[in-house]
Amino acid sequence: MEIIFKIAKNSKEMKIAYELIFKHYQHLNLDQLIFEETLEEMIKRNDYQMLLAFNESDNGLELLGVAGFWVSRMFYCGRYLQVSNLIVNEKFRSNGIGKKILQYLEIIALKQQCIKIVLDSYTENKRSHSLYFNEGFYIRGFHFVKDL
Repeated sequence: MEIIFKIAKNSKEMKIAYELIFKHYQHLNLDQLIFEETLEEMIKRNDYQMLLAFNESDNGLELLGVAGFWVSRMFYCGRYLQVSNLIVNEKFRSNGIGKKILQYLEIIALKQQCIKIVLDSYTENKRSHSLYFNEGFYIRGFHFVKDL
């Protein structure tokens, strides 16, 4: 399967990912308006971008997966690319799409002179952990959260 990548830099281009992201985060009641407002704030604050992975089908371009990302810098890791919400369409899982998305993000990170790629993954999301380990990621610490 040949994957066509596109980097979306504004919320208008990112809207195509709404259904896929909504399905992944159904528990949040993420309606379209909140989705767009959230994207606008993420773009403004972090220069958030979204990598879209497509396959050309008889019906045109079909969305295979998405991954949000931005570049930042921290004392503990230097300049890094943060991956957020890597989601592969359920119909296409176990076809190496997640791996190809991560490899493409690595190319972006190197072009941006990053020395690390970082991401968070829910502890119960074991299926994605094997992908991350296979792609050279390792667990460096815990991500603590406190609800307010």
